[in-house]
Amino acid sequence: MNHVLTIHTNNEQVALERVLQVTRYRGFELASFEMKPLADLSGLLLTLSINSDKPISLLTNQLAKLYDVQHLECKAAGAAGSMRA
Repeated sequence: MNHVLTIHTNNEQVALERVLQVTRYRGFELASFEMKPLADLSGLLLTLSINSDKPISLLTNQLAKLYDVQHLECKAAGAAGSMRA
């Protein structure tokens, strides 16, 4: 199933590394990736498109635990959810 994760992180290079590392460690396939600074330059807006047959909660639960993640939103075809980190 395809999911789109929208993640607000702190404005630090290591935040991007941590998000991608958790995604890889959990065995999720990254289909596309976009990164933009927030308008006030206080953080980064990451948009990840993820392909996997695994439950997306395995990934979102781990990402929400990351210190650098301020907000996490997950959208899937036909369903939407939001998780606050």
